[in-house]
Amino acid sequence: MNAAGLVVLALLWLPPAVALADDAAVKLTLDGRPVDHNTGIAVLHRGVIFADAIDLTKCFDGFISLRRDGSATITIGPNTATFRPGSRHAIINAMVVELTAAPLMRNGDLYVPLAAFIAQVAMVKMRADTARHRADILVSFGPG
Repeated sequence: MNAAGLVVLALLWLPPAVALADDAAVKLTLDGRPVDHNTGIAVLHRGVIFADAIDLTKCFDGFISLRRDGSATITIGPNTATFRPGSRHAIINAMVVELTAAPLMRNGDLYVPLAAFIAQVAMVKMRADTARHRADILVSFGPG
């Protein structure tokens, strides 16, 4: 068997990747302004909104450290979180926290559950409307 045949054979034995064909782009805004004009920063996957960890970290002037295994440690202000693809547990401020969904890899990038990131790492508010494929991050929110 030649090298091309071995590659095809190897690809057939790889575990299936996360099915992303049915994912929908989510319009993400930060205080009413679009975060990503080309979409792609946030997706709706199996009823949960996920967002690209790098792009989210940039939105909050945070620091991100990426590892070869796909995991990332993110620091925003006094908060630090480590997310690992496929794990429903994150380490946030030195405590193990259970997530509603496991972070996933999409096109080589780590996508984290948006609600957990916003509430527990960025420490701001969010309004999400999965039916309309929209999420609004509220940093400069008023009382109420």
